[in-house]
Amino acid sequence: MNIIYLHGLSSSGQSNTAKRLRELLPNDNVVTPDIPVSPIKALQLLLSLAGEYRADDTIITGTSMGAMYASQMKGYRRILVNPAFHVSDLLKENKGERLRFFSEREDGCEYFDVSETLIYEFEEMEANLFYVDDVTPESVIGLFGDKDDVCNCLDEYRESYSYWSSFKGSHRLTEDVITNTLLPVIKWLKYPDYTSGRTYLPFDNITPGDTGYIGEMDNDENAFKIYKKGLGRKWYEEIVREYQGTKYHDGREINLHFPTLPEGVNEESVELVYGNRFCQLPSIEKYGEHGVQVANGDFVINESISVHRK
Repeated sequence: MNIIYLHGLSSSGQSNTAKRLRELLPNDNVVTPDIPVSPIKALQLLLSLAGEYRADDTIITGTSMGAMYASQMKGYRRILVNPAFHVSDLLKENKGERLRFFSEREDGCEYFDVSETLIYEFEEMEANLFYVDDVTPESVIGLFGDKDDVCNCLDEYRESYSYWSSFKGSHRLTEDVITNTLLPVIKWLKYPDYTSGRTYLPFDNITPGDTGYIGEMDNDENAFKIYKKGLGRKWYEEIVREYQGTKYHDGREINLHFPTLPEGVNEESVELVYGNRFCQLPSIEKYGEHGVQVANGDFVINESISVHRK
């Protein structure tokens, strides 16, 4: 598998993250190019990469500015880590300054100038980042540090993409984040599994309108649309008074029964949900033994990384 890593601003393909990925993925072809400072030249680099590496055998990973560039590699599987969709704003804070690169670059250049032209080029590119819809939004996952004080583009990211996760960390990646968050996500994206079979939504977190499964998640007959939730027989009786004998939308009459409870479960405090299974009349059922798995809910990578789904 080809793993292309795109670094952040003032960095290079010899950054610590790039080096660690090459070390941690010895069986993959890890490509870590220096990104040109000019966006025009950087986009030319992206085109050359697209011409050399097939989308079906390549994962693009980018951090910060590199994540912004990675987002433009439409059709590829992509990991956007702390994406900076407004690099121009960061550059404006250093307008007229000469900034040093954090790591060695292939051309030996040690610094670059933050000119008006450079800022303008970034502004022009950023204005068109989401002008064209992403053809494969489901192949993108965003990773966001919960203490990132450089940029926070999560809301903007969620307007275009469906999957994201947060990790304990800041804008720059630590060894722990690289090893225990980024690496597992890269390995998962080789053979992605978006199923939610290992994540259950707690009773307190379910809301009316959620669709989940009570019992085995083997077919649509077990899908359960949740209309209301509550505790115990008192709540059950309130639902009965409201709905018993009323007509379902197709004309069938609703006939509710208190569910059979397992031994040791208190009927005064048992967690109950009112809703209906696939193509069946509404009923009141005991909340699932392991919770209700919401069909469009979170899924887990490597048994530890919770990924949210829009």
